[in-house]
Amino acid sequence: MKKPQPRLREHKKDATRRALVKAGNRRFHQDGFEATTIDDICADVGVSRRTFFRYFANKDALAFPHRGERLERFEELLEGAPDDESPLDSLRRIAQIFAREYAANREQLVAQQRLIERTPSLLAREQEIDRDWEQAMATAFEQRLAPGDDAELRARMLAGAAIGLIRATMRHWFAMEGHADLGVLGNQALDVLQDGFLPRAAARSGR
Repeated sequence: MKKPQPRLREHKKDATRRALVKAGNRRFHQDGFEATTIDDICADVGVSRRTFFRYFANKDALAFPHRGERLERFEELLEGAPDDESPLDSLRRIAQIFAREYAANREQLVAQQRLIERTPSLLAREQEIDRDWEQAMATAFEQRLAPGDDAELRARMLAGAAIGLIRATMRHWFAMEGHADLGVLGNQALDVLQDGFLPRAAARSGR
């Protein structure tokens, strides 16, 4: 018997992965994340537990199926930024790319966030994801900032501030059911980071 061609194998693998994600999401929203078992999902798709673990390390990973590829893409965009582009300008450009993609998948992302917010273990996993993105920014920024003894500290501070604003912006977007313009929100958030939170009010008060 001939072995399946590479393209056909990849197609079957992709179809199986998508089927597991779809079945998992259906079960998570129908029965709850904690009540859903890997066996339930495997039965729905018609695959073995062994097959499941070829695609996902655990049930949490199934709830964040694009975690790795999104972080990898983010890192590539940061590392591929022009040499004369400031860290904030890089974030503005990259934010618009992700804003368009998130808007195109609005319903799926809003539903996923609802699930996360009512599941403590997924909230903890979300915080891990935020730390991964913060570290990616800190690493990239340190290479771009003017050299000095405090370059690492400044990069970490900027990355920490940026991830906080990103999370706050996303919370607002989810609260609006994804109907707000995420690109505009992203620019507003980065304006705050660049200009400071209360510069005009502080000036008027004489502080």
